[in-house]
Amino acid sequence: MGKNEKFLILEGIFTNFYFILTQGVIFTSIALYFGFNEVLLGVTASFPMIFQLFQIITPAIIEKFKYRKRLLMIFNSFKLSWIIVLFSLLTGKISPLILILILAISQAFSSFAGNTWTSLVSDVIPPEKRGNYFGLRSMLISFSTLIIFYFYSYTIDNVSAPSNYIFVILITLLGTFLGILSLIPVDDPPIKTLGTLSELKVVFTEKNFIKLSIANMYWNFILLLTAPFFSYHQLKNLHIPLTYISYATIAMTLISMLFYFVWGKISDKFGNKTIMIWGITFVSITPFVWILMNEQHWPYGLILDAVISGIGWAAINISMLIFPMEAAKRISPMYFAVFGFFGGVGGLIGSFSGGYLASYFNQLNFYIGNYHLFGLQVYFIIEGLLRFLSIPLFASVKTKKYVSPRIFIFNILNIIARRPTQRIYENAKLGNVYILKKVSLKNQRIKRWW
Repeated sequence: MGKNEKFLILEGIFTNFYFILTQGVIFTSIALYFGFNEVLLGVTASFPMIFQLFQIITPAIIEKFKYRKRLLMIFNSFKLSWIIVLFSLLTGKISPLILILILAISQAFSSFAGNTWTSLVSDVIPPEKRGNYFGLRSMLISFSTLIIFYFYSYTIDNVSAPSNYIFVILITLLGTFLGILSLIPVDDPPIKTLGTLSELKVVFTEKNFIKLSIANMYWNFILLLTAPFFSYHQLKNLHIPLTYISYATIAMTLISMLFYFVWGKISDKFGNKTIMIWGITFVSITPFVWILMNEQHWPYGLILDAVISGIGWAAINISMLIFPMEAAKRISPMYFAVFGFFGGVGGLIGSFSGGYLASYFNQLNFYIGNYHLFGLQVYFIIEGLLRFLSIPLFASVKTKKYVSPRIFIFNILNIIARRPTQRIYENAKLGNVYILKKVSLKNQRIKRWW
């Protein structure tokens, strides 16, 4: 592994401190301390999506600035604005407006940093190494998640407020600073393709990439409908201690670490779209598991959710990094900007809609016999159904290498049954996926369409 690969892994690990703070149950806990309700949670969940809309101008900024690594370091430095939240806690001046404002600033520049990072890494990491490399990188970042999340959860549960949140934010600021420093040794190759406005028109003429962008828009829409409210349900309705939630997250992380290797190898061999569809299938099942997430049965729900989520999100996390690179005709910041823009539109609609829908569902209670069903659990079931509907959208995107789930399962069953494994050749051309199955029988070669 070269210098660039090593330091990009370090950068990802240190940056992870910020993402763990601002996502999921950790941020929900901080937000509840600052007096957030369902609607405010939905609004703040929309921030990453709102600022993804501005990614469309990031290529022009990159073109003007030219040095992507330096630009990335500048964008990431705005995460240090959380020092204002730290002072707010130290002085006792707690206000939802302070947290909303600082989150908005840091998320805005994180969005710009994301596009810049993708543009830089696409030139630094060769295409043939991306599957295995991002699998390894994601695995190591997941390992850091395991440690950081448990440390944050334990601190919040066992240290009285606001000292617990002060300590967690202080550690996050240190990790963010180290993440900026870790970019210094990374190479900054010249930009091969500039993101001019004329290129924007070209991107919109590429129907295949626009298909992927629309699929990303729908995916972000349905995710943000419910994303903040899984943690909200655990903390607000069920009062599950953060430490218990961290145990489930650790289990999920360990499973993800294993499957990052598995999915990375499958991606390189069978195509990134294959693991994307498998990942979506798994994470579409997880909202149904939340039917168990009531006062009596939540431990079973935590365990099942951790296992299925660990497998599914490992696939999706790798896919979302590589899929735009595969669908784009060439590597250009403008492709990633358009991809992010569509995702931002979907997420923005989902976030604002989700807050009000969650507020409505959270007022409902159902009983099936003696079984208590919260309104949010019904909301999660609807989410699961909507996730399944995204599979045809992603499946319609053409890639150079793709093995359908049906054929993939067939080959796995061949291996399990110890039968000779068929080699699959698939190539997407002109909208058709050709699968040639070669079988040798009595010195005769029989060609069949599968």
